[in-house]
Amino acid sequence: MSSKFLVVFAIVLFSFSCSNSSKKIIYIADAKVDCEGVAPQKCLQIKEEGKTDWTYFYDQIEGFDYEKGFFYKLKVEVTKIENPAADGSSLHYKLIEVLAKSKVPIILDEGSWLVTRIKNRDSFGRNPFIKIDLSQNEINGNTSCNRFSAKIAVKNNKVDISELSSTEMLCKDIDVESAFLEALKSISSYTLNEEKLQLLDENKNVLIECDYLKHE
Repeated sequence: MSSKFLVVFAIVLFSFSCSNSSKKIIYIADAKVDCEGVAPQKCLQIKEEGKTDWTYFYDQIEGFDYEKGFFYKLKVEVTKIENPAADGSSLHYKLIEVLAKSKVPIILDEGSWLVTRIKNRDSFGRNPFIKIDLSQNEINGNTSCNRFSAKIAVKNNKVDISELSSTEMLCKDIDVESAFLEALKSISSYTLNEEKLQLLDENKNVLIECDYLKHE
């Protein structure tokens, strides 16, 4: 067999292999849940980057050791399996890299967020809080006095908040509410590290900083 043929064969084999695999970013939730496969079992909950809904994950991820109580952001290689077993998966997952591991969510729409700072202010009679539901493109919560709601669009780390409204109950500490609502209108991006969510303006200045609250 000539060396030229071997090179061509290797290129064809490599191209075929690549066409059957892809790389994805996925998130893993902090607890397994009851699910129904061939028999009742416990499944991981995963969410692909850019998706809004959690789904049950019945497969294994080669090279990944799951630890209960932690959220993960993973880069994985997904390969299509030719002629899978009748009760087997048609996809094979292999860990490429653990991008993040945290005791708190690595995504926005899990639990609630307690506001601990608005611009330079970090002391409140009552702290505002935020809850985000990306499946409905909604953000809501409390301003420290009134309930508020708005539409939110998130793409990568970019944020757009619109249709902001709130109830109109009179409050003693109304300046906190005013500062909070004004800051919300100017948010254009976010960062999420460890237990801190930071909502930033277009110049990357921190407008609102939050701590994670447990699931409601």
